Amino acid sequence: MGGSLSEGIDLMSSIISAQSEADLLAAVSSAASRCGFERVLVGTQWVSARGDRCFQVLSGYPIDWQTKYAQRGYMAMDPTVSYCQNHTQSLVWNQAQFRQANAMELYEEARAVGLGCGMSVPIHEAAGVKTMVSFVRDQPIDQDLRETAQLVKAGEILGNVAHFTFRRLITPQIQGVLPKQLTQSEIEALRWVAHGKTGWEISQIMNIAESTVVFHVKNAMSKLNVINRPQAIAAAFRLGLLE
Repeated sequence: MGGSLSEGIDLMSSIISAQSEADLLAAVSSAASRCGFERVLVGTQWVSARGDRCFQVLSGYPIDWQTKYAQRGYMAMDPTVSYCQNHTQSLVWNQAQFRQANAMELYEEARAVGLGCGMSVPIHEAAGVKTMVSFVRDQPIDQDLRETAQLVKAGEILGNVAHFTFRRLITPQIQGVLPKQLTQSEIEALRWVAHGKTGWEISQIMNIAESTVVFHVKNAMSKLNVINRPQAIAAAFRLGLLE
């Protein structure tokens, strides 16, 4: 990041100390501006225990563009979004990416509103939590290799700090669908359910009463926020509990 070390620390502190989404957007936008970017977007995705994708987006893009982007379903064709879903390395945007994705209409319209040049920083956490932080300006950032390297480094620092701050701010919403920690007995009972064992068979294997098996399975279902055993097994597999 440009400026002195103390200035960089101050910028990071302003982001980390944000107490609301509005404060966070203002802090990240200010820090990004110091690095040469004009607009920022922070989007976090997580998967509920039932397998539903949930999204929360903090956008500094023009409101008219946000509306058009949503109405035309551009997210489904946006190559920066699909890239960040599947990669953890930062992405510097270029026209070829949009051409290969048959998304030149999106590219040209984004350029028309000053959003044609930028980079995206993907951050992947456990339990399906992923964040895409994009920094945008109207001038290319890949014309000079040294400048590009500096911008990418700054963007990655800002992106990661923004991610963890945003994650903290929306944790209550995510916690509503992320499971509480399962006990070893609950995990073992679910594992045997996944193997097709009956309650009685599981009781013999675990050397506990059948009613206790039912108790463990019901507790696991409650913690996973599901309503039946198949959903519990699917949720546990997604979370890596039955591997």
